[in-house]
Amino acid sequence: MRAGIGSQPWVGLDVGTFSVKLVAIQTGVGGTRYWSAESAISPEEDPDRKVAPEAIARAVVACLKDVDLNPRALAGVSTGIAGADVIVKQIALPMVDDVEIANALRYEVRKHLPFDPQSMVLDYQILGRSSQDHQTELLLAAVSRDHLDKHLAPLKMLGMEPNIVDATPLALTNAVANTGAGDDTRVLLDIGAVASHLLIYKHNQPFFARRFDFGGRTLTRAIAAGLQISFADAEKRKLAMGRKDAGPAAEWESAEWRALADSLRRDLAEEVVRSIAFYRTQAHFPDLPKLSLSGGTARFPGIALRLGEALGVTVEVLDPFGGMGSTRAGTSPPSGPQFAQAFGLALRAA
Repeated sequence: MRAGIGSQPWVGLDVGTFSVKLVAIQTGVGGTRYWSAESAISPEEDPDRKVAPEAIARAVVACLKDVDLNPRALAGVSTGIAGADVIVKQIALPMVDDVEIANALRYEVRKHLPFDPQSMVLDYQILGRSSQDHQTELLLAAVSRDHLDKHLAPLKMLGMEPNIVDATPLALTNAVANTGAGDDTRVLLDIGAVASHLLIYKHNQPFFARRFDFGGRTLTRAIAAGLQISFADAEKRKLAMGRKDAGPAAEWESAEWRALADSLRRDLAEEVVRSIAFYRTQAHFPDLPKLSLSGGTARFPGIALRLGEALGVTVEVLDPFGGMGSTRAGTSPPSGPQFAQAFGLALRAA
């Protein structure tokens, strides 16, 4: 990130299903300053209702107002994009010069994408070259043009044109890599409102990212089914549960807590185990190290503990601001695992 006496804040915007998260970072000779804010987009009473772009735009405005930042006074904006048609994949091309990669990629990606490349927006990052294998290793990111246009529509309503649009798994990788904890292996599970992202980054091994349909709404539906109540009533119960201490001494014998624990084991832990088993067929990955947990649902008390029990590993909730070091004078902004993606996006400033 550029640093200087007059440097302006760079904003990372995570536009989720439940809320918008914002992280702004400003560097200078006096140290680093950062802001964070979150604003709900819409209530969870109707899980199948599509969120209007106007509602997202209002949430973005609320976040900026909360941290007292003017969009015109920003150095830039990064935003993330996720979905079933957002693909991040490590691929190999024949050895080519940098200027030839873009043209070669248009032909090569047909082997790797389930969609017509002509309908996709492509980006890539060079990971390395092997003269022995005569190959160029790339990290490919692709998204459908239609999905990208819909995702950016709320920001365009506000006259904001993002400088960087990053795939969610890559933004999350930036966030977890910044913690600097442990060895060179990073395993992160980000649990949002409707979907989760599992990513594995290990030096000199293939990058792995997978999205699956598990989120806070999955837990709400599990409670609704277990208690035979409506989704809206189950959501209210879940929020009430979230305000309780669910540490090692918490009581998990009620119908609500049992439904939640069963869903974590059945709908999430088993997906993680299958994903890691698949990754082991492609890379040297003998043991699952500590797993970091992020996303809005990671705030729910007891989830890290119960998930760790189901997986047989240590699961720790990620503090995305943990590696920031000292900050300039002023109160510290709100912190929490829900800011992981926005933090990784803010770090993308160059």
